[in-house]
This record gives sequence, structure tokens and C-alpha cells, in this order.
Amino acid sequence: MVRNKKIISIGGGGFTHNTDKSLDQFVLNQVNLKKFKIGFLPTASKDNKEKTDLFYKRFENNFTELSHFNLCSKIDGFKEWFLNNDLIYVGGGNTFYMLELWKKNNLIKIFEEGYDKGIILSGVSAGAICWFDWMLSDSKGLGFKPLRGINLISGSCTPHSSDGDRINQFQKDIKNSKLPEGIAIDDGVAVLFIDGKPSEVYSSRKNHDAYFIDKNKKISLKEHIKNNL
Repeated sequence: MVRNKKIISIGGGGFTHNTDKSLDQFVLNQVNLKKFKIGFLPTASKDNKEKTDLFYKRFENNFTELSHFNLCSKIDGFKEWFLNNDLIYVGGGNTFYMLELWKKNNLIKIFEEGYDKGIILSGVSAGAICWFDWMLSDSKGLGFKPLRGINLISGSCTPHSSDGDRINQFQKDIKNSKLPEGIAIDDGVAVLFIDGKPSEVYSSRKNHDAYFIDKNKKISLKEHIKNNL
């Protein structure tokens, strides 16, 4: 098991929305290799081809080798593909659908193995929150509800917290003990976690931020990180 294991969670935006190019550069900057392999998982969008095409358009250059895996149509070969990457990027979409497919096919252990080997995990929206113990999601079509994640980062998370209704529900569920304390990430914002702890916040949009929320307070995640050094 390596030290300084990295996960990057993006609240919204990036290449799948053809915005926030600097967000994706922040992700690339976390890879300490001159040449490296990036694998894209579009599972949450049910392997949407348009989002996959945007992945190749955004990241194609002289120092990356790109690939993707359509889990909705096949499972065979996934472990070998996954472990052959230096960075995994999980796209947005329906979080519940994605997690159910992963769990049904016993894929979580592959994510755990790759993470322990030092593969950097990243993602936007559904791909930002799936790494946590818990998350707030509307992917079941029943409004914002708590949902279990894959337990690589303790606590809870919600993306798109620039949406007032979402962050208000997140705060309410934490206060009422329906969710553990957690992190809310606005659109256009990325949070770097090292060994499961928030380490850095990057924002590509003015007045957009990430927040630490517990039963008693909501503070800037940057302030929370500084207070816990």
C-alpha cells in the first residue's frame, strides 16, 4: 500500500460540460509522471458517447495515453484495464445506477486495489461523491436522499452545492443525523484528498467554493484544512 493516495472530487463542470478547462488541468497536475495513462468511466451516463468524445477532445496531447471502458455493455477485462491506468476519471450522471452496477458485478474491490496501488481516482458530480461513505443524491428520482458510497473517504459529500436547495438539504440531513459530517463542493470547484483527508481546494469560478459542514457549522473547506494542519 502506498502513501499519499489521491482522490480528486469535482463538484460540477469540466470537460463533460465543455467548460472549466483549468479544472481538468488541476487533475492532470496531480500525476507526477512525464507520460501517463488516463482511463475514463462513463458508467453514470450509461456510457454516453458524446461525453466520451469530449474526454478524448479535452485530454488528448503528447503526454497522455487515453482509453475508456463501457461497463454498461461488458465487464470482462475491466480489472486488467483499470489497473493499467495511472489516473481514473469517473464521469457524471446517475449515481445510483452507477453504484448498483459496480456492486452487482463486485467491482468495488478493484477500485480499492487500484487506489491502494497508487492509481489516482477522480471524477465529477457522481464521480466526485461515489468515493465517500455517504452522499446526498437525487439519482433515484425521489428528491435529495442519502445514498451509500464505496467508503474510500470517510464522511459524506454533495456536488453542485452552488444549488441552494441541495446544500440546504445537505445541511439539514447532517444536523438531523441522516448523514455524517461532510463536504459540499460547488460547480467549478475541485477538492484534492490525500490519504482520505482534504488537502487542497481549487476553484475555476469566482465566488464558488467548497465547504465543511457538521451539525453546528458550515465553513470554507480551505479554512477547515488550515485549522487541521
